[in-house]
This record gives sequence, structure tokens and C-alpha cells, in this order.
Amino acid sequence: MKKETIREYTILYQYLLLLKEPTYIFLIQIFQHLSPSKWWEDYIEPFLKYENKENFKYLDIADLLYVFKMNWGNIFKYLDKNYRKNKYDNEYMLMNRVYRIRTIVAHANDIDMSPFIFVECLSYLLEYSKLIRSDELVIQKLELDWIKYQKSLPERDSNTRSKETLRMNILSIIENKVLLKAINSEILPLDIKLSVDRTTLRLQSMRTIEEIIGFFNNAMNSERGIVVENALHKAKLIAFNDIKDEINKIYS
Repeated sequence: MKKETIREYTILYQYLLLLKEPTYIFLIQIFQHLSPSKWWEDYIEPFLKYENKENFKYLDIADLLYVFKMNWGNIFKYLDKNYRKNKYDNEYMLMNRVYRIRTIVAHANDIDMSPFIFVECLSYLLEYSKLIRSDELVIQKLELDWIKYQKSLPERDSNTRSKETLRMNILSIIENKVLLKAINSEILPLDIKLSVDRTTLRLQSMRTIEEIIGFFNNAMNSERGIVVENALHKAKLIAFNDIKDEINKIYS
């Protein structure tokens, strides 16, 4: 692995470590306000049930993001008196971007990193640090790094740029038509929401459009996939298979 790539991974890893504690504090303070005597049972145990975690204090940033997303509506209803459904869709998608960064760092390799990906990751971490009200010094450092490395970006190949734009457009359709509607549902069971979320995260981790298309065409008919699709349809929501033709049309 190139020294430059190692440095990029190291910087992202350090920022994820810096953002873990403020994420933990941000969540716990809200949960304790929402349910002073039962915050653990109301807002943590449902997550532990599906993740088989024993001690919330020692969860990593990925686990904390799952807790955040699972309680997303309750958190923003508390923070915003004018909260309304769909108002914080961008914040939810931001959490998925940060989770993706954690995945990239956890499986560090040459393929998943480039100067462009690195700068993009810094921009997401900067937004996230503001969302969780991180220390101002961390926010400032992130902003300075983002500006510094953005200015040093090389000229991007037009073909690569076109493929990445197409990939992001496909993921945007998936998020807007399936994921966000599922997460906003008030009747969809928690385990189904988590399954939809994990599938979307899996798609985001795929490096190429071909991988995403292959998943849509071949990998959505598992036993669990059928259960999730039936639950979405029962709630009158769109499932992944319902947008398969639209995704294939864009790709072709």
C-alpha cells in the first residue's frame, strides 16, 4: 500500500476515534432526557437484542451509529419542536455515509481509497461532527484538513467521474424510494427496518456499478429477503425488487 494511502487511512481512523466519544455523549444525554429511569430498556436494549452486544459503553462507532439510526425519529423529535416526517432524511443518509467510512477504514486496502474518496470522507465527517455537536477544536481541525486536501486534488478522469456519478445516482434512488420510506414508517417492525438499512449499507460498500446491478438481479431472493419484501408490501411500501427495472434501465 502506498505511503499516501496509509496516511489517508490513518487520518480517517483518528477522526473516527475522536468522534466516538462525542457520539456516545450526544446519544446518552438525549436518551436520559427522554426516559430518565428506563433509557437503557427503551433506547439501548432493542439494539442489543439484534446485535448481541453486552456492554453499550464499549460499542465502536459503527454500533453507535446503529443506535443513532434506530432511535433517529425520537432523537430529532426531542431536538426539534417543529419536527416532521422526512425533515431529517439528509441527516439519516449522512449517518450511512459515516458508517461507510468506518467500513472503508476497517478493511483498509488500495482499491477503496483515493484522494477523491479521502476528501469526500473528510467532508462527511465534518458534517457529522457538527450534527453531534462535537468539540469545536475537532470541527475546526476537520474543516482545515478538508480545505487543505481538497485544494491538492489532482484532475479527475472524466470516465471515472461519470461512473461514480452513475453509482451515486443509483444509490440515491435506493435510499429515497426504499430505505427512507421504510425508516419513516410507523408500522414497520424494527427488525425489518434494520434489514433494509443493512442491505443499503451493503450496497454502498460495493465498489462498482456492476456489483450493485448483480445484487439487484441475483441476490434479493433469499429467505430473509422475501420476508423483508413481504413486510414492506404489507406496509404499502416499495421493496428493492420493485425498483429493479428502473435501476437496470439507468445502467443500460
